Amino acid sequence: MIRSSIRNKLIVFLLVATIVPISTSIIITYFFTKQTVSNESVISNSNLIHQANKNMMNYLNVIEQSSLSIYNNSTLYSIIENGEADYLSRSEITRGVQGIANSVKEIRQVYLYMAKSERSLLISERNPVPSEGPPPKYTPTNHAEVYMEPTHVSHDYGTGRLFYAPPSTVITLHRSIRNAITQKELGTLSIDFDLEVISSICEELYSQDQEELYILDDKGTIIYSADTVSLGHVLNEQWVQHLMSQNSNSGSFEFKSKQFSGVHIYERMNAPYMNWTLVKRIPYESLYKNARELTIINAMIFSLFLIVVISATLYISFRFTAPIRNLLGYISKIQTGNMDVDIQATSNDEIGILARRFRLMMQTINNLIMSEYKLDIANKTNQLKALQAQINPHFLYNALQSIGTLALQHGAPKIYQLLSALAKMMRYSMNTNESIVTMQQELNHVKAYLQLQLQRFENELTVRYDIEESTQSLHIPKMLLQPLVENYFKHGFDHRNPHSLLMISSTWTADGKHVRLVIEDNGRGMPQEQFDALLVQLKQNLDPFDNEQASHIGLYNVKNRLLLYFNGEADMRLEQPEQGGFRITLLFPVPKQVLP
Repeated sequence: MIRSSIRNKLIVFLLVATIVPISTSIIITYFFTKQTVSNESVISNSNLIHQANKNMMNYLNVIEQSSLSIYNNSTLYSIIENGEADYLSRSEITRGVQGIANSVKEIRQVYLYMAKSERSLLISERNPVPSEGPPPKYTPTNHAEVYMEPTHVSHDYGTGRLFYAPPSTVITLHRSIRNAITQKELGTLSIDFDLEVISSICEELYSQDQEELYILDDKGTIIYSADTVSLGHVLNEQWVQHLMSQNSNSGSFEFKSKQFSGVHIYERMNAPYMNWTLVKRIPYESLYKNARELTIINAMIFSLFLIVVISATLYISFRFTAPIRNLLGYISKIQTGNMDVDIQATSNDEIGILARRFRLMMQTINNLIMSEYKLDIANKTNQLKALQAQINPHFLYNALQSIGTLALQHGAPKIYQLLSALAKMMRYSMNTNESIVTMQQELNHVKAYLQLQLQRFENELTVRYDIEESTQSLHIPKMLLQPLVENYFKHGFDHRNPHSLLMISSTWTADGKHVRLVIEDNGRGMPQEQFDALLVQLKQNLDPFDNEQASHIGLYNVKNRLLLYFNGEADMRLEQPEQGGFRITLLFPVPKQVLP
C-alpha cells in the first residue's frame, strides 16, 4: 500500500525525518544530563562531607584534649602516680574529674581508675557527687594509649550511683594514664559523651526520607545512623565490605543490590584514637530526579511539537495529493456514465493545469449532449448544495433555541427544558477556547446531560447531588466529570433495577487542603478479576488505545489530565463497595489562596 501511494510515502518520509532526530536528541540529552547531574552531585556532596569531616574532627579533638588535662594538672597527676593519701587528695581528684566533666557540654560522665591506690571515681551528669563501687575495678579491655569505643549504651562502670540515671547512647574515649618516662600504666580515664553534636552535623548532610548516612569504624560497627536501634552493631552488608576495601581516604563508588542501588560517597576520619568512615548513600531515584523531570518536560514539548508536525505533515501530504485523488475520482465517476461531474481545480501547479484542461474537455463534451437549460438547472442545484453545506453547529444551536421557544409558546415546557439542556451541552462542548473551567460550570454541564438521561429512563433512575458550596468556584480541567458519569450508563446502569441511584458529591478533606469529588452508583459494577486488571492497568499507566483497554479510554483520559493539571499531586481511586455498584473518587489539592 505504501509503495503504490505517493501520499503514504510522503507522510512516512516527513514523519521519519522529524521524529527520529527529535527522539534521538531527547535520548542523548537525557543521558548527558543524567551524567552531568551525577557528577555535580558527587562533587557537591564530597565537598559537603569534607567540611562536615573537619567540623567533626575538631569536635572530637576537643574531647581528646579534655582527657589530657590529667597531665596538665600536676597535683592530680602526682596523686594518681603516688597513690591517694588523705582527704585533701580525694578532694583534689574530685575537682579534677569534675573539671573534665564540665569542660564539654556533651560529656555525660567521667570515670577515673587509679592503679596505685586501687581506687576508682565516677562523676556523671545526674550524679555530681563522686561514687565508687567495690572491687574488682573496671578497666578497658583495649590497652592502647588512647582509643574511641564505638557507640554503646552507657553504664556505671561497676561503681553504683547515688541517683538513678537512665541509660543513654554514648561514645567513650578511653585514655591510658602513663608515666612519661617509664610508660608504666598509672590508671585509665574514660569519658562518655552523647551523639548530639555528631547527629546535628550529620543531619545537615542528607535527606532522611530519600538518602542514608552512616559513620562506621574500621570493623564496620555503626557509630551513627538514622536508625538508632542499629547503633553499636556491626553492619554486615556487601557494600560495607566494598567500602572497607577502598584504598583512598575519600572518593565515591556505585553499588547495586536488591535492597539499594545508587552512589556511595565517603571520606575517612583518621586520628590516633580512632579510624572512622563517613559515608553517604544516594539512590539513583533521588540522584537522577532532576534529569527525569527535565526529560519529562522535553517529552511534553516534543509531544506538543509532534502534534504540530503530524498535523503539518498530514496537511502538506493531503494538500499535495488531494488534487490527484480528486482527479482520479472524477475520472471514476465519468466511467460510470455520470457526465455531470463538476471538476474543481484551485491550484496553479501542473496538477491544477491538468485538471482545468480535463474540465474544459468535459465541458466541451457535455455541451454537445445536453441543453443550456439542463446545465443551468445543474448549476443552481450545486449552488443550493453549497449553501446547505454552510450549516454549522452554531446554526443548529440557534435552531434548538428557536424550537424550544416555540414549544414553550405552545404549552410544552418539558420539551423546552430538554431542548435547553441539549443546547447548553452543545454550547459548552463547542467552546474550545476554555480548557479550564470552574467546578460549577462542569456540574451544570453534567446536570444538563443527566436531565436528558432522566427523561430517557423516566422513573428508573434517581440522581443525588451533595456539593460543598465553597468548592464550586475551584478550577478543574474541562470535561472531567461528564465522561465518568457517562461511564455509568455504558457499563453500570441496569434496566432491571427499579431503584437505580447515581450520586455526585464534593467535600473538603479533613486537613482542608484537598477536595474529594465522588461519583458513585449502585449499578452492576464489574467482575472482580476485571476490576483488579483495570486497577493494575491504571497504576502502570498502560497505553489506553490498546485494543484490550479501549473500553476504559475515558478513565485514562480523566486520570492523565487530572495528574497533568495538578502536577502529579492529584489522584483517582476506583472502588467497588460491598453493597454493590461502582465508586470513582477524584482527590486534588487546592491553592493556598482559596483554602476555606
